[in-house]
Amino acid sequence: MRSEVDAWRIKTVLVGVFSALLHFTVGESESGGWKQDLTNEINIGIRDSGYSRVVLDCEDEHMAFVVTLEEEFEGVVYTRGSFHSRQGPCFLDATGGKKFALKFGYKDCGTKYNEAEGAHVNTVVVQHDDDLIFPGDLAFDVKCHDTFKVNTTMSSTKSSISLVDPDPSSKSSSKDEVVAKSSSSVVTLTPKHLTPPKEEL
Repeated sequence: MRSEVDAWRIKTVLVGVFSALLHFTVGESESGGWKQDLTNEINIGIRDSGYSRVVLDCEDEHMAFVVTLEEEFEGVVYTRGSFHSRQGPCFLDATGGKKFALKFGYKDCGTKYNEAEGAHVNTVVVQHDDDLIFPGDLAFDVKCHDTFKVNTTMSSTKSSISLVDPDPSSKSSSKDEVVAKSSSSVVTLTPKHLTPPKEEL
């Protein structure tokens, strides 16, 4: 109990410090006055490291997302928009390990259908802290393309994963070079410095 209270106090202090940094403004100096807002200085960004592979399996009624990390992980994995509910199957609170999975239906966990692409689309976030997004966290756009749409447009892509910014307020788009597409229902994404394994869960 004491360790939980201590951990809570430390986290509260860290949240306070982080909030202060976000809104810190340097006051006017006597020699002419200048201000610096640090809000825009903190950039979460897209990071192509920290994971060894991500697999997406697009099935008839649901998608399965599996991420394998390079180090032990005790953070949270969730679909964007599901953080505050903290409910499965959209949210996973990890207690150790390197491999984690979410499996959810196309009508669940904030999954949207993109008419133009003919794809069920969602974003999965891998966040190291239980409460806050920090640099080093990961996010992946996942897409499962509708079989009918694939057939009528003659598209060869049935599943895809893109590395994106975990910060929901970010304006940065996916790094085009960190995208994996597959003509099958299963697709695997690996960091650029690794050789992609065979597509399997």
